[in-house]
Amino acid sequence: MVGSQADFDCIFIEGMTFMTLIGVLEHEKVHPQPVVVDLSMSVMPVQASRTDRLEQTISYATAYERISQIIQTETFGLVERLAGSIAQQLLSDHETLMAVTVTIRKPEAPLPGPFASAGISITRSRGDFGLMTQADLSLGTNQGDRLETLHQAVLHLSGHPDIELVGTSSVYETTPVGRLDQPDFLNLVARIRTTLDPFSLLSFCQSLETRFGRERLVHWGPRTLDIDLLTYGHLMTQSARLTVPHPRMQEREFVQIPLRELETGLAQPTSAVRFTCKLP
Repeated sequence: MVGSQADFDCIFIEGMTFMTLIGVLEHEKVHPQPVVVDLSMSVMPVQASRTDRLEQTISYATAYERISQIIQTETFGLVERLAGSIAQQLLSDHETLMAVTVTIRKPEAPLPGPFASAGISITRSRGDFGLMTQADLSLGTNQGDRLETLHQAVLHLSGHPDIELVGTSSVYETTPVGRLDQPDFLNLVARIRTTLDPFSLLSFCQSLETRFGRERLVHWGPRTLDIDLLTYGHLMTQSARLTVPHPRMQEREFVQIPLRELETGLAQPTSAVRFTCKLP
């Protein structure tokens, strides 16, 4: 599952040409022929658009060198397999790369009549190869049966076919932030591994909020369920829809204390973030 095309930046290279042995006919196995590769990469909004720093995007040269290495060091009978290998390797190499379209053309394909080119174009996402990324989610509620809401929300997360629950912190009761004239919250942090891209994960979390009756009426007001995406691997990105890591996670004790518990196994409650229990 991949977010909408508008969510991502697109990095592309067209017309990369290599000589290689490719084909299922005997003469194709001994006589090199040209293959032409076009590449389009859907990436999370790159920080380089603001910072002008190469390490905050995917380098054209790095992608080109990886494709060249695959073509020059491996043997393929079908362009379909070559395209799949390129897609899988690039997605494995780059955590910010969410989907890739690879087009392979064989200008000298063995066809019985005149033609311009023949080949294949494939689009693959991280989920197509089972490539999982660890993410941390903050869950909170201060309405209704708070503990049962957290319990059910975690069950829904773990029940998603593209999400694996790694663990949850203890449940902490916390003093509201921003608006004090409301009930205290119960909070926890859930650690997951997922093949969903961050936008798809965000959409699923928002659908869970809606399922549990979330209404966005008052900023920092009472909530039946609030789910924030804190981290997604080592990804750092900022867009109108999503910023990762969460921009306020460092200043929130109700996030930092459960996170430290997940990292160290030790609960460190305070007067404002009070240990309650572990989930059933």
